[in-house]
Amino acid sequence: MRIIRFVPRLADADYVLKKYCRKNFKAPCSLEILYLPFVLFRYKIELISLFGKKKTEKGLFLVDLLQGIPVNIKKDTKFEFRDSNLQEEFRELLDSFLTEVKKNVVLLETEDIEQEQVLPIVLEEQVAIEKGKSLLMYDIMKLAGSLRYRRLDVIPLPGTKTLYYPYWLIYYRDRKGIMQFDVLDGLSGQKEGGQIIKSVKIGLVEKQRNSENLNLVKGASENWVREN
Repeated sequence: MRIIRFVPRLADADYVLKKYCRKNFKAPCSLEILYLPFVLFRYKIELISLFGKKKTEKGLFLVDLLQGIPVNIKKDTKFEFRDSNLQEEFRELLDSFLTEVKKNVVLLETEDIEQEQVLPIVLEEQVAIEKGKSLLMYDIMKLAGSLRYRRLDVIPLPGTKTLYYPYWLIYYRDRKGIMQFDVLDGLSGQKEGGQIIKSVKIGLVEKQRNSENLNLVKGASENWVREN
């Protein structure tokens, strides 16, 4: 399957295992790298204070296409590309995230990835963006202080791209012998929790369901060929 992906900084399975084992007493059984789909979009925030003063900011956001969980792109991030054609494709959307000198560099590329490694899209883009927008507004109001502003608008700007983010799944057995997994961010190496794990689980269930449906269709097709 051909996707546009964030190139994992943690690409070597042996290194990932060593890194994981240094901080855990769990005995890993196996590991794999999977790609979670996100929609990338720009947004504008308009804040109006209690005294009528207006403040406007722009930013770049990722929202996962399984639950609509928003992930902010930090302002110190710069995007680079292995393919100049891909850079041109993203130029208008990424704007200053391409040209300015910044510390945190992430690499994007178009790559053929095994279908089994790619988690399916569950939500339509606009549905995911609306869910992410609601969560974003909640977080901003907490940070800004709801008593300081009388109105807050988060306005998605035109243009979106679907990107795939790498996560390592480390499988282990718990004390009851039941198989579990931890999730590591394929760029930062940080252990994930909460919503990202939930999205991965949703993706795995949906992938299994799609596979079962495909087998049913394939079996019915083969039966029809034999009978006709």
